Amino acid sequence: MIPFAPLTTAQPDFNDQGELRSTLYDDIYASADGALAQAAHVFVAGNDLPQRWDKDRSFVIVETGFGAGINFLVTWDAWRHHGSAGGRLHYISVEKHPFQPADLARVLRRWPQCAELSGLLLEQYPLPLSGFHRLHFDAGRVVLTLGFGDVADVLPELDARADAFFLDGFAPARNPQMWSDSMFAQIARLAAPGATAATYTAAASVRERLQRSGFAVRRATGFARKRDMLCARYERSNAPDLRRASPSKAIVVGAGLAGSACAARLAASGFDVEVIERHTASATEASGNPAGLVMPAFSLDWNVPTRLTVSAFLHARRRLMPLARTAWFPTGVLQLARDDAHLARHRQIIQRFCLPPELLHLVSEEEGSALAGQRVATAGWWLPSAGWAAPAQICRNDLAGVRVLFGRHAVQLRRGCDEQWEALDASEEVIARAPLVILANAHAAGQLLGDGSLPLVVTRGQVSFLAQPAGAVLHAPVCREGFITPAVGGLHCIGASYQVGVDDLNERIDDHRDNLERLRRVLPDYAANPDPSVLTGRVGLRAMAPDRMPVMGACSSPESLGLYACLGLASRGLTYAPLLAETLTCMINGEPLPIERGLAARMDPGRINRTLQT
Repeated sequence: MIPFAPLTTAQPDFNDQGELRSTLYDDIYASADGALAQAAHVFVAGNDLPQRWDKDRSFVIVETGFGAGINFLVTWDAWRHHGSAGGRLHYISVEKHPFQPADLARVLRRWPQCAELSGLLLEQYPLPLSGFHRLHFDAGRVVLTLGFGDVADVLPELDARADAFFLDGFAPARNPQMWSDSMFAQIARLAAPGATAATYTAAASVRERLQRSGFAVRRATGFARKRDMLCARYERSNAPDLRRASPSKAIVVGAGLAGSACAARLAASGFDVEVIERHTASATEASGNPAGLVMPAFSLDWNVPTRLTVSAFLHARRRLMPLARTAWFPTGVLQLARDDAHLARHRQIIQRFCLPPELLHLVSEEEGSALAGQRVATAGWWLPSAGWAAPAQICRNDLAGVRVLFGRHAVQLRRGCDEQWEALDASEEVIARAPLVILANAHAAGQLLGDGSLPLVVTRGQVSFLAQPAGAVLHAPVCREGFITPAVGGLHCIGASYQVGVDDLNERIDDHRDNLERLRRVLPDYAANPDPSVLTGRVGLRAMAPDRMPVMGACSSPESLGLYACLGLASRGLTYAPLLAETLTCMINGEPLPIERGLAARMDPGRINRTLQT
């Protein structure tokens, strides 16, 4: 996976000729004769675009060197005017030294012709954190995936088939690492049949490496005063291109956060989706709490769970933006330290990885109390871009326009001789038929398959509903071992219990009592000794894999072709579901993944049985 390390960001610097210059490589980002015209000539026309945008499927571009995003903006504008109505542009760009968002805004003001597209880009442009960042534009017709990190680390983790390459690193003499043999080997790995490449440089070393990698190379007329540039076409056979030209029908089992998110993403990509839900409404089980947190978690070694939760959190924030103040409340979240060692560890995390204050920063007890609006028990850290959400409303929003079969309980899956999956009820009546099935029904997925291939652990969780005290206002969620969210309808959600292997759905007074004790360790003065016996609450059963990583991807047995899973989100459904649904939809469609290949492998359904067997 891409090493998570502090990134050296680019600094906006214009020379006397008005050219944007890199202080790190002592080179310019674009010709003085016009950056927009150069992008159109070298990269768009150099790859025979938009003439090749004539198929109703995705078109994938991989770029080495995002810079200020000029090539992307010019390509996006061309796609708006010439892209196929049923297609989707995937633009993937690697950048070792991204601009800070504020600096990129300053730079892009130099090109007022791009003001509209620049503004849309800046609304979503990520913080400079290593890894993949996926952004959607124009109702999903344009998808930008930014890979922040060294090209030698990022390209091997990319799962994609590229139709065109924009090779736009700084000059080979100034940035030889960008133009290495290993980089060209990755370009060849990623190339779809007939893929093209274009680059501003005409250096012999670049031409030779392209040829050794399987490209037929030709010189072309360069831009403005530049005499030559290189264009190339991939001529070797490669792994088959698995992109779907025509999405078909899919069944999603389960209408909680995972199932609703998967249904929404599949429908957005053109699938005819039917959701089977055994209850009479969505978000009836573990996804039915009135409020839940959307926040990242951190570790000193930036382990795999941290990598996933941070990536998923950043993606969830972008996907939830349209629901702000209706189902998504980006109030920030205050997390209190358990003890001095816990606080010291987070200070180390911030320092080791140079995490920006926009993501998290330490606060004293007094500062935390001011942020929360109530006295808190101890110091901690403030997550200004985190928040809380209403899960049921998010599910309803995702399922708008999707056909949901409520009150139908699928108890068996059967694969017919026509390669269609059939979902059957207890009377063996067929509920729905489709070539694709996505299991998003938590621990019930194992019962549905009945073969022991998805051994998920059930964990019981009970939250309590606490009346908001008169005159008290909580500005943001506060958590420690437990949590409290701002009041909804006059009731706070506090909790939560955590009992592994217990599937009892009855409320327990002891759990209400424990939740109140957790509240006192967070807000010691809040609510004067409520009686746990009069509290109401809600019990849900979370599902998780033995290694506590989600289960996402294709089920791996030969008999399970067309069967996928999105399970084991445990207590992080609000944070995980958008990214997992995006990833699974891209897997099904054969489109570029929004996460690293190594991270996807750690969530593969087959790894559970492989782990148990060893």
